Amino acid sequence: MLRGSVAIASMPSPAVEPLSGMIEEFTRRHPGVQVVIKDAPVPQAVIDAVRTGVTELGLLSAWDLPVAADVNLFPVERQRFVLIAHPEGPFRPGPPVRWERLAGQRLIVGEPGTGLRRLVEEIRASGVDLTIAVESEHREAFLPLVLRGVGIGVLAEAWRPLAERAGALVLDLDPPASLQLALVTRKGWLSPAATEFHRAATRNL
Repeated sequence: MLRGSVAIASMPSPAVEPLSGMIEEFTRRHPGVQVVIKDAPVPQAVIDAVRTGVTELGLLSAWDLPVAADVNLFPVERQRFVLIAHPEGPFRPGPPVRWERLAGQRLIVGEPGTGLRRLVEEIRASGVDLTIAVESEHREAFLPLVLRGVGIGVLAEAWRPLAERAGALVLDLDPPASLQLALVTRKGWLSPAATEFHRAATRNL
Protein backbone atom coordinates (compact mmCIF):
# COMPACT_ATOMS: atom_id res chain seq x y z
CA MET A 1 0.00 0.00 0.00
CA LEU A 2 1.28 3.45 -0.93
CA ARG A 3 2.00 5.60 2.13
CA GLY A 4 3.44 8.99 2.93
CA SER A 5 2.22 12.45 1.99
CA VAL A 6 2.05 14.73 -1.01
CA ALA A 7 1.92 18.53 -0.87
CA ILE A 8 0.19 20.52 -3.60
CA ALA A 9 0.26 24.29 -4.07
CA SER A 10 -3.00 25.55 -5.55
CA MET A 11 -4.73 28.78 -6.37
CA PRO A 12 -8.22 29.05 -4.83
CA SER A 13 -10.41 28.40 -7.89
CA PRO A 14 -8.64 25.21 -9.03
CA ALA A 15 -8.74 23.98 -5.42
CA VAL A 16 -12.54 23.99 -5.66
CA GLU A 17 -12.42 21.97 -8.87
CA PRO A 18 -10.71 20.06 -10.41
CA LEU A 19 -8.32 19.60 -7.44
CA SER A 20 -11.04 18.43 -5.05
CA GLY A 21 -12.10 15.78 -7.56
CA MET A 22 -8.50 14.72 -8.13
CA ILE A 23 -7.96 14.36 -4.38
CA GLU A 24 -11.19 12.42 -3.91
CA GLU A 25 -10.15 9.83 -6.49
CA PHE A 26 -6.55 9.69 -5.28
CA THR A 27 -7.40 9.21 -1.59
CA ARG A 28 -9.94 6.54 -2.44
CA ARG A 29 -7.24 4.59 -4.25
CA HIS A 30 -4.49 5.41 -1.74
CA PRO A 31 -6.02 5.90 1.75
CA GLY A 32 -2.58 5.68 3.36
CA VAL A 33 -1.39 8.92 1.74
CA GLN A 34 -2.04 12.31 3.33
CA VAL A 35 -2.64 15.22 0.94
CA VAL A 36 -1.61 18.72 2.03
CA ILE A 37 -2.89 21.76 0.13
CA LYS A 38 -0.79 24.91 0.28
CA ASP A 39 -2.39 28.21 -0.69
CA ALA A 40 -0.83 30.12 -3.58
CA PRO A 41 -2.75 33.23 -4.69
CA VAL A 42 -1.26 33.75 -8.17
CA PRO A 43 0.33 31.51 -10.84
CA GLN A 44 3.88 32.59 -10.02
CA ALA A 45 3.35 31.64 -6.38
CA VAL A 46 2.40 28.11 -7.48
CA ILE A 47 5.49 27.86 -9.66
CA ASP A 48 7.72 29.23 -6.90
CA ALA A 49 6.36 26.72 -4.38
CA VAL A 50 7.16 23.85 -6.71
CA ARG A 51 10.49 25.25 -7.91
CA THR A 52 11.80 25.81 -4.37
CA GLY A 53 10.61 22.45 -3.08
CA VAL A 54 7.91 23.74 -0.73
CA THR A 55 5.62 21.36 -2.63
CA GLU A 56 6.26 18.70 -5.25
CA LEU A 57 3.11 19.53 -7.22
CA GLY A 58 1.05 22.58 -8.02
CA LEU A 59 -2.19 23.49 -9.78
CA LEU A 60 -2.55 26.92 -11.34
CA SER A 61 -4.99 28.79 -13.51
CA ALA A 62 -4.04 31.60 -15.84
CA TRP A 63 -5.31 33.57 -18.80
CA ASP A 64 -2.26 32.30 -20.68
CA LEU A 65 -0.01 29.61 -19.28
CA PRO A 66 3.24 31.10 -18.02
CA VAL A 67 6.61 30.09 -19.41
CA ALA A 68 8.71 28.48 -16.68
CA ALA A 69 11.89 26.68 -17.68
CA ASP A 70 12.59 25.27 -14.23
CA VAL A 71 9.33 23.31 -13.75
CA ASN A 72 7.08 21.11 -15.89
CA LEU A 73 3.60 22.35 -16.82
CA PHE A 74 0.88 19.95 -17.97
CA PRO A 75 -2.34 21.58 -19.28
CA VAL A 76 -5.33 19.96 -17.58
CA GLU A 77 -8.48 21.76 -18.74
CA ARG A 78 -10.09 25.11 -19.43
CA GLN A 79 -12.68 26.73 -17.16
CA ARG A 80 -15.05 29.43 -18.31
CA PHE A 81 -15.69 32.56 -16.31
CA VAL A 82 -19.20 33.05 -14.93
CA LEU A 83 -20.96 36.05 -13.45
CA ILE A 84 -22.39 35.71 -9.95
CA ALA A 85 -25.01 38.18 -8.78
CA HIS A 86 -27.59 38.69 -6.06
CA PRO A 87 -30.87 37.01 -7.10
CA GLU A 88 -32.73 40.31 -6.61
CA GLY A 89 -30.05 42.34 -8.37
CA PRO A 90 -29.94 43.81 -11.87
CA PHE A 91 -29.85 40.50 -13.77
CA ARG A 92 -32.38 37.75 -14.33
CA PRO A 93 -31.95 34.09 -15.29
CA GLY A 94 -31.59 33.70 -19.00
CA PRO A 95 -29.09 34.03 -21.81
CA PRO A 96 -25.45 35.01 -21.28
CA VAL A 97 -24.79 38.56 -20.10
CA ARG A 98 -23.05 40.67 -22.70
CA TRP A 99 -20.08 42.67 -21.42
CA GLU A 100 -21.73 46.02 -22.14
CA ARG A 101 -24.56 45.18 -19.72
CA LEU A 102 -21.99 45.34 -16.92
CA ALA A 103 -21.64 49.10 -17.39
CA GLY A 104 -22.22 50.96 -14.13
CA GLN A 105 -21.98 47.83 -12.01
CA ARG A 106 -19.90 47.51 -8.84
CA LEU A 107 -17.54 44.56 -9.08
CA ILE A 108 -15.77 42.37 -6.57
CA VAL A 109 -12.45 41.52 -8.19
CA GLY A 110 -9.33 39.46 -7.66
CA GLU A 111 -5.92 40.92 -7.01
CA PRO A 112 -3.65 42.01 -9.90
CA GLY A 113 -1.93 39.09 -11.57
CA THR A 114 -4.91 36.74 -11.40
CA GLY A 115 -7.03 35.62 -14.33
CA LEU A 116 -10.11 37.07 -12.64
CA ARG A 117 -8.54 40.50 -12.59
CA ARG A 118 -7.29 40.12 -16.16
CA LEU A 119 -10.86 39.55 -17.38
CA VAL A 120 -12.10 42.68 -15.60
CA GLU A 121 -9.29 44.64 -17.22
CA GLU A 122 -10.24 43.23 -20.62
CA ILE A 123 -13.87 44.25 -20.10
CA ARG A 124 -12.81 47.75 -19.08
CA ALA A 125 -10.48 48.00 -22.07
CA SER A 126 -13.43 47.21 -24.35
CA GLY A 127 -15.04 50.49 -23.20
CA VAL A 128 -17.31 49.25 -20.40
CA ASP A 129 -17.28 51.60 -17.40
CA LEU A 130 -17.01 49.53 -14.22
CA THR A 131 -16.49 50.40 -10.58
CA ILE A 132 -14.25 48.17 -8.47
CA ALA A 133 -16.02 47.97 -5.13
CA VAL A 134 -13.78 45.36 -3.47
CA GLU A 135 -10.43 43.83 -4.34
CA SER A 136 -9.93 40.53 -2.56
CA GLU A 137 -7.12 38.00 -2.36
CA HIS A 138 -9.67 35.45 -1.15
CA ARG A 139 -12.11 33.99 -3.70
CA GLU A 140 -14.04 32.63 -0.72
CA ALA A 141 -15.08 36.22 0.05
CA PHE A 142 -16.71 36.81 -3.34
CA LEU A 143 -19.90 34.85 -2.70
CA PRO A 144 -20.73 36.33 0.76
CA LEU A 145 -20.09 39.83 -0.58
CA VAL A 146 -22.34 39.23 -3.58
CA LEU A 147 -25.13 37.88 -1.37
CA ARG A 148 -24.83 40.94 0.89
CA GLY A 149 -25.40 43.16 -2.12
CA VAL A 150 -21.92 44.72 -2.16
CA GLY A 151 -21.50 44.04 -5.86
CA ILE A 152 -21.34 41.39 -8.54
CA GLY A 153 -18.42 39.06 -9.09
CA VAL A 154 -16.74 37.04 -11.78
CA LEU A 155 -15.46 33.59 -10.83
CA ALA A 156 -14.34 30.44 -12.58
CA GLU A 157 -16.96 27.86 -13.54
CA ALA A 158 -15.77 25.65 -10.66
CA TRP A 159 -17.62 27.92 -8.23
CA ARG A 160 -21.01 27.56 -9.98
CA PRO A 161 -22.41 24.69 -7.83
CA LEU A 162 -21.44 26.38 -4.56
CA ALA A 163 -22.82 29.73 -5.67
CA GLU A 164 -26.12 28.26 -6.85
CA ARG A 165 -26.58 26.25 -3.65
CA ALA A 166 -26.00 29.45 -1.66
CA GLY A 167 -28.77 31.19 -3.60
CA ALA A 168 -26.71 33.36 -5.98
CA LEU A 169 -27.64 33.85 -9.59
CA VAL A 170 -24.97 32.42 -11.91
CA LEU A 171 -24.85 33.48 -15.55
CA ASP A 172 -22.54 32.93 -18.48
CA LEU A 173 -20.77 35.84 -20.14
CA ASP A 174 -20.84 36.92 -23.78
CA PRO A 175 -18.29 36.93 -25.28
CA PRO A 176 -17.04 33.99 -23.23
CA ALA A 177 -13.60 33.91 -21.67
CA SER A 178 -11.81 31.15 -19.84
CA LEU A 179 -8.82 30.18 -17.76
CA GLN A 180 -6.25 27.56 -18.68
CA LEU A 181 -5.50 25.15 -15.83
CA ALA A 182 -2.22 23.31 -15.55
CA LEU A 183 -0.59 20.84 -13.19
CA VAL A 184 2.95 21.81 -12.22
CA THR A 185 5.70 19.42 -11.17
CA ARG A 186 9.28 20.01 -10.21
CA LYS A 187 11.88 18.63 -12.55
CA GLY A 188 13.77 15.57 -11.45
CA TRP A 189 12.82 13.00 -8.84
CA LEU A 190 9.28 12.90 -7.41
CA SER A 191 8.21 10.88 -4.39
CA PRO A 192 6.08 7.78 -5.09
CA ALA A 193 2.98 9.59 -3.77
CA ALA A 194 3.56 12.63 -5.98
CA THR A 195 4.33 10.43 -8.96
CA GLU A 196 1.08 8.52 -8.53
CA PHE A 197 -0.96 11.70 -8.02
CA HIS A 198 0.54 13.19 -11.17
CA ARG A 199 -0.11 10.00 -13.12
CA ALA A 200 -3.75 9.89 -12.01
CA ALA A 201 -4.35 13.59 -12.67
CA THR A 202 -2.96 13.46 -16.20
CA ARG A 203 -4.14 9.97 -17.15
CA ASN A 204 -6.68 11.19 -19.72
CA LEU A 205 -4.64 14.04 -21.20
